[in-house]
Amino acid sequence: MKRLALVACLFAGLALCTVHAGPNVSITKSCPQLRYLGRDATFEIVVNNRGDGPALNVVVRDTVAGGVTFVNADNNASRQGNVLVWNLGTLDAGQSRTLKATMRCDQIGKVTNSATVSYCAEAEAECALEVKGIPAILLECVDDPDPVEVGGELTYTIRVLNQGTSVGTNIKVKCTLPAEEEHVSSGGAATSTVAGKVVTFAPVPTLAPKATAVFTVRVKGVAAGDSRFAVELLSDQIERPVNETESTHIY
Repeated sequence: MKRLALVACLFAGLALCTVHAGPNVSITKSCPQLRYLGRDATFEIVVNNRGDGPALNVVVRDTVAGGVTFVNADNNASRQGNVLVWNLGTLDAGQSRTLKATMRCDQIGKVTNSATVSYCAEAEAECALEVKGIPAILLECVDDPDPVEVGGELTYTIRVLNQGTSVGTNIKVKCTLPAEEEHVSSGGAATSTVAGKVVTFAPVPTLAPKATAVFTVRVKGVAAGDSRFAVELLSDQIERPVNETESTHIY
């Protein structure tokens, strides 16, 4: 929850500030409902004098929340520690001002902060921003050696890398051998079962951000040809299979 405070001191210089019919300052704040980790979010503040007289010495203060980093702000905002300050001066009757501040989302979860003011004619506004991470799975497959002669063996190494910012879950890898190859062994990050030309690895429960799961399939060349070894990847976060094909020349 990101809160801010608006101060409109109506009679500058008086020891006691009494609000009569005249200025009536309101403030609203809007922000994106969702941003992904590492992305920027822009907060928009609108200050409006709905009254029939000018509001003097209008000051807007906005505290930079925990979990975000200040990027920039418009309208000559100044920074006082972790507080952004806009000195708007006089806001005439019917006049409005729009202010913007951009923050980078550094932490997953709700963005919350608070602000305090000690002026008269105070108004407050708030908005909520949720920061989420997202897994981004990269699939790679390489063969070694290539080419290989009939009767020789080679190994396919399958690497699954989570390039994203949140945990990937239930990572499933399935490999399909071409007609020119025969399964010898398989292993790596999970156990496997073999049915004909299909090697299915048990699901990997979790894959942390920047972590890699490695699988290997060793095969034997049984016929000459330009073969294609196929890999399919699925997870809880991937709705459509990710496919990778590795070519091997068997002679």
